[in-house]
Amino acid sequence: MGTYNLRSEIEETLNIARSLIHTAPDEALRLAHFVTDRAATIEDHKSEALAALVIALAFRAMPTAKEDEREAAAAKASQLALQNDLDDAWIDATDCYADVCYDTGNYNEAMDLWLQLLEVGLERRWSKAIARAYIGIGKLFFIFEDPPSSLETHLKVTPLLSDIADKNIHVCHYINVAAAQLHLHNDLASNQALDRAENALQTLAFCEYEPELYYYRGHLLKKVGQKHAAKQQFERAFALNGSSNNYWGKVVNMIAIGELHLEQNETHSSHYFMQQALEAAASIPAKYLLMLAHAGLAQTYAAKGQTDLEFTHWQQHFEIAEEINSGKTHQRLATFKRHSLLQRVHELEDSLNT
Repeated sequence: MGTYNLRSEIEETLNIARSLIHTAPDEALRLAHFVTDRAATIEDHKSEALAALVIALAFRAMPTAKEDEREAAAAKASQLALQNDLDDAWIDATDCYADVCYDTGNYNEAMDLWLQLLEVGLERRWSKAIARAYIGIGKLFFIFEDPPSSLETHLKVTPLLSDIADKNIHVCHYINVAAAQLHLHNDLASNQALDRAENALQTLAFCEYEPELYYYRGHLLKKVGQKHAAKQQFERAFALNGSSNNYWGKVVNMIAIGELHLEQNETHSSHYFMQQALEAAASIPAKYLLMLAHAGLAQTYAAKGQTDLEFTHWQQHFEIAEEINSGKTHQRLATFKRHSLLQRVHELEDSLNT
């Protein structure tokens, strides 16, 4: 008769849970809690810390979960990883914590966490930590409509990739470069970055960022007048998002599809997708996505001649834009933006590279 091996059960269950984070986060959460209980019985603190990371990542994959619950799970995962000297888990947990804050519009906290990740990464020469930090800071610049600073920050990741085995980070990096280049009207460079992302994808069974590849392909095709091909790319991205819990991706894809219908004067179809986008954005909630969805609905109502509703949605759009850029709750980040977050990044780089 074989001997029951609890440590083997814990390790295997953790691996299953990790594989389900993006496609079945509820089950990943259940399995991680199971591991937590099992690990506690034998005082396996490292497995408890690794389970806490799975819990945090599963909550991040469920944007409809309560904001404080998601943040608490990520904070706990970061703390436990630190206590147990699990460097890689600490990087992932801290980045997860920052991403959760970013998704819900808590940009101050996200900024602090990514700057912390950058500082520790530079100090210890951890390429993965530095890359995650630059990607996050680049996303902050993107939100605040500063594509040049976003691109400058994202490009700092490129020379680090040779030291990073995780191809998910490669794909994420190239897609963010593509997004910044697209906004700067460097379409050739954007396409080239997407080609590199697609090449990195070949080695992965699953990548949470894959739908974004087709989303930006769609925008590039739309710019050259290939609307049917663009729509196919948006719908491909939307379908892939449907099999995962990427609510952000679902919202921007629905807006993109709605815009295409609007250009073709299909106002009923446009209204449907824009309304769906607004409801999905509100369920997360994500202020930036709400702002985009209100703009989309305003344009749709304008095309339908419903000027009262057009005005209502433009008003809501500009109220959220004002809150993000200069509202009292974001005053500190607004100040950082005006005086350049890059200056803070450069200070860290200079102090730790001398």
